Amino acid sequence: MQTITMHQTKPWYRYPLLWMMILIPFSAVIMGVVMAWLAIDTDDGLVVDDYYKEGIEINQVLHRDEAATRLGIQAMLKYDNASRVLRLVLHKGALADYPPTIALHIQHATLKKDRYVILQRGISNQQAGQYSGVLKKPLSNARWYFEIGNKQWRLVSRYRVRGSFDVVFSPLPAKAPGTVRPD
Repeated sequence: MQTITMHQTKPWYRYPLLWMMILIPFSAVIMGVVMAWLAIDTDDGLVVDDYYKEGIEINQVLHRDEAATRLGIQAMLKYDNASRVLRLVLHKGALADYPPTIALHIQHATLKKDRYVILQRGISNQQAGQYSGVLKKPLSNARWYFEIGNKQWRLVSRYRVRGSFDVVFSPLPAKAPGTVRPD
């Protein structure tokens, strides 16, 4: 006796493996379109149009760091998060006199949250190296970069802010030929 088996076939759209083979390349095309749209629509914030000019400005900044080292300038910044008051104690080193104001630039490590504060010098002679200022908004708990100085010198420091804090500014060590300066 002979048995005949009938094999019933399904239509092509009923096979899940076929859909998987179609969807993988289709999703790659969709993601390619999304990435092209993002590349065209968003700003390249890290790309500088005039890189030569930026390089020259970096050399000027390094001269300001070297001037602070040569002059022996040091400072300590105290910050109270509750009152948002900044107090800076400056040791002028070889500077002729204490500047009347000091610019403080506070920059978030990853976000564009720059803060600028002009610190005013104390009035009396006992407060000659003491400066103070107030932030408009408190600093968030994150890594921040601090820079004080003027056109001739600057001091930089970084600190992970967690409430109130003290930041010490020391001049960078002198750069030996052929070495890389720490960040």
